[in-house]
Amino acid sequence: MSSNTFKSPDEIPSKLSENFDAIIVLGGGVPLSPNSPPPYVKARCKYAAQVYEAVSSNKPKILTLSAGTAHLPQLISSDGLPVWESTASASFLMRELNIPSKDVYAETTSYDTISNAFFTRTNFCDLTGWKRLLIITNEFHLQRTELIFDWIMNVPNSRSPSLDDSEKYELYYLSVPDQGLSDEAVKVRNEKEQKSADNVKNILTKEYTTLGGVFDFITRNHSFYNAEKLVERANKVLNPKDVENLKILRQSYGGLDNSRIELDAINSGGVSSFAQGTFFGIALAAACLLLKSFGRGAKMHSK
Repeated sequence: MSSNTFKSPDEIPSKLSENFDAIIVLGGGVPLSPNSPPPYVKARCKYAAQVYEAVSSNKPKILTLSAGTAHLPQLISSDGLPVWESTASASFLMRELNIPSKDVYAETTSYDTISNAFFTRTNFCDLTGWKRLLIITNEFHLQRTELIFDWIMNVPNSRSPSLDDSEKYELYYLSVPDQGLSDEAVKVRNEKEQKSADNVKNILTKEYTTLGGVFDFITRNHSFYNAEKLVERANKVLNPKDVENLKILRQSYGGLDNSRIELDAINSGGVSSFAQGTFFGIALAAACLLLKSFGRGAKMHSK
């Protein structure tokens, strides 16, 4: 663990915490509701709130990350739209932890840790001038997070060979104890995290050495940002042998119940009952609006 990494908010020197520009809270799983992220993400939010409240003046901003998790279906709101992971974290901070809304921002573009870092920099920090950042995640995710943020936040852009001192980011990390996951889920995540960390350290950081290079990697190789890979993913048929591993991996990202993972529906090119219910709700709402537009929908109700 580096000198820039802390295990609890109490370890952070007050002189340092008074000078954070922003606290970055990573997402990491499907929300339980629009106002409730998974337990281990709630723990990240609580640490963020604790650091925020300890600052006497010039309060830092809090940026919650993640549109969703690449391995899971998303939570759908009552109007049929996705509930971003960052939305649930932001709501928890504002509604449950009483952080003023003026100091809470939500990033809604990223689907993994690499895109977390990329869009934190390009969509927020490069524009706002936030330079001194505290990045919060769980212990099982910390090593890869440090590697990725250290890499992406400080690679030069394509127009200059290096960042000058005024452009460099000062990064600090806060590790949250693992909680809210089964031992099996933590084991699966740790194995995945180690493989991914090795790939970042030994390959990606050496091959992609500018911000433009990272952009090329994301748009050419990332399954959630490359057009061809997105099309392939949308039409993929799962091998039955992969289903159990997929369920365990999904549980480690928020624990959707298994009724939402229906192999027959996936392999037949159909949709799960979870999705069918969502589509039915959208269709019913649309029908109500249409009928009301003709003056006949006043008595139609959802059962």
